[in-house]
Amino acid sequence: MAKVQVTVRLEKEQLARAMKALGAETLTEAIERALAFAAEKATHDAIIRKYSGVGGKNACTGG
Repeated sequence: MAKVQVTVRLEKEQLARAMKALGAETLTEAIERALAFAAEKATHDAIIRKYSGVGGKNACTGG
């Protein structure tokens, strides 16, 4: 897959925490892992919504 070069401004402390949490050794690896995690979570959340009835027309309104 083709890669693009970007310029970003990040807080050093936040980056260090993210790299540690993601087990990344480089900035590029941390960003790639974070993006993959976000995409996977969005897919997971969509599946949960689809099969749980949350937000559907027959969903419980809580009242």
